[in-house]
Amino acid sequence: MPSELKSVLKELFAFKKYLIIVAITGITGAACKGYIALFIQQMIDAASNPDKLRSMAWVGVALAFGIGVSRYFHIFLMNMAAEKVSQALRQKLQTKFMKLNLKFHNNYAAGSGGLISRTMNDIRIVHDGLRLFADLFSAPLVFIFLIRNLFVLDAQLTIYILFVTPLLAIFLKKISRGIRKYSIFGIEQLEKITATIKESLDGVRTIQAFNLEKRMETRLKQQGGDFIYMRRKVHALIESMGPITEFIATFLILGVVFYFSQKISLGLATAGTLIGFITALLQVNEPIKKFQEAYVRIQETRVAAARVFSMLDEDSEVEEAQNPIPFPENWQTIQYKNVHFSYGEEKLLQDFNLTIRKGQVVAFVGESGSGKSTLANLLARFYDPQKGEILIGDRNIRDIQLSALRHNIGLVSQDVFLFSDTIENNILAEKDGPDHEGVERAAKAAHAHDFISRLPLQYNTQTGERGNLLSGGEKQRVGIARAFYKDSPILILDEATSALDSISEEQVQRGLETLMKGRTTFVIAHRLSTVQNADLILVLNKGKIVEQGTHSELLSKKGEYSKLFEMQMR
Repeated sequence: MPSELKSVLKELFAFKKYLIIVAITGITGAACKGYIALFIQQMIDAASNPDKLRSMAWVGVALAFGIGVSRYFHIFLMNMAAEKVSQALRQKLQTKFMKLNLKFHNNYAAGSGGLISRTMNDIRIVHDGLRLFADLFSAPLVFIFLIRNLFVLDAQLTIYILFVTPLLAIFLKKISRGIRKYSIFGIEQLEKITATIKESLDGVRTIQAFNLEKRMETRLKQQGGDFIYMRRKVHALIESMGPITEFIATFLILGVVFYFSQKISLGLATAGTLIGFITALLQVNEPIKKFQEAYVRIQETRVAAARVFSMLDEDSEVEEAQNPIPFPENWQTIQYKNVHFSYGEEKLLQDFNLTIRKGQVVAFVGESGSGKSTLANLLARFYDPQKGEILIGDRNIRDIQLSALRHNIGLVSQDVFLFSDTIENNILAEKDGPDHEGVERAAKAAHAHDFISRLPLQYNTQTGERGNLLSGGEKQRVGIARAFYKDSPILILDEATSALDSISEEQVQRGLETLMKGRTTFVIAHRLSTVQNADLILVLNKGKIVEQGTHSELLSKKGEYSKLFEMQMR
């Protein structure tokens, strides 16, 4: 069995209680269906005996009841198992996405839209395939019972009919190969479509500003055309089984009627045998069709499942230590020792060394791509260096429990991300349960309380998706309040004021100055006016420190920092 199907079945077998009932009802339904042809033969042959017919009526009612009840539970519970497996896989994918490092997320070709496609579209295909596992189980059982009936009614004719089965199996195998081939292209194209739609929604402002509506429409139309082409191939292959099956079934029925007509004329068979055999033969068509459809659809499931489990097996996680230690209590320094980090083929840091004392405000300045944000991202273990180590106190951060490390690092970035929730819940962040006094205290320290109090619902005001119901300055102050509430000893300010106007920047800067007091702070900035009070300013160029000192010391050197400062002042 292919590995991807084994993985899907492993997920399915987690719901054994459902599967046991599915199996029992499948066997019951198959047995009842299998007996119908013999029951019809007996009824027709007993047509001359009214008393016997009346007594047999109860058997017919029991068969109908057994088929109806078993079918309901067989399909219903299989559907529920498929729903549960699908949701379990979605949750596993989301958990996996949250653990994958930023390097993976930044490099993934289809972006977040592609990951959404794996979570929704691929798992929908897996879900549809799982629903058909019931048919893969019950259809062969029904087939076996019906073939047994055919042997009972006329063994010789049944053997002749079974010669057709290998031809169907060969044809089915060939079709399956084609379906797998085109399915993977179709799913990949659907991932591109999802990515384009998400990009259109995320960038609608830019699209409208630059009149790019037609370009996005054309891109989606081209991707949609490719997707339809692939799906047409798949549907053509799937539906090609129908005419062949119908032709064989019709040919067999006519042959059976001719065969039994001769036997009846010679007194070697009864009308009941003819009708019973035809009934069983017509019934055989149903499980064959169901098995064909299920088997063919499972090929699409295999493709989607392979994509889902390849993502779950992705090894770009930030690994937790086998025996993680708590965050050190009495640390005095943060050290970067011989750190190397490459982003693809681009070397961002090479043999980087730095020691920061507890309580220092250290600013990193330099051109884009010089490694400023990388240093902060490595400290929070959003990704790990290829060589070297980062120490807090005398502890390598790889040995510290990941959640404890990140709990002790606060982050305020240029584009503060707010969840589609209330302002209070955004400030609470990782804390569960209400704490209105603590939230209000943090908001006052961040100079956010005044504007929040003017809102109709105050702290219960919804921020909207990504905080789009608030202005840039308001979002930034809520982000600072969140960092205040977290109260971490280490703080990262990543371009925290670069996207703001001068008035908003002044309000936000007051909140940041309060937040920085008593904390070890990494300030990443392009605007040099925001780093003049830092204890240490590091000028980076291609991952190396080219200058360091205070604002006044660096200006007096008339070096790189001085040039950057004079340029910005002009």
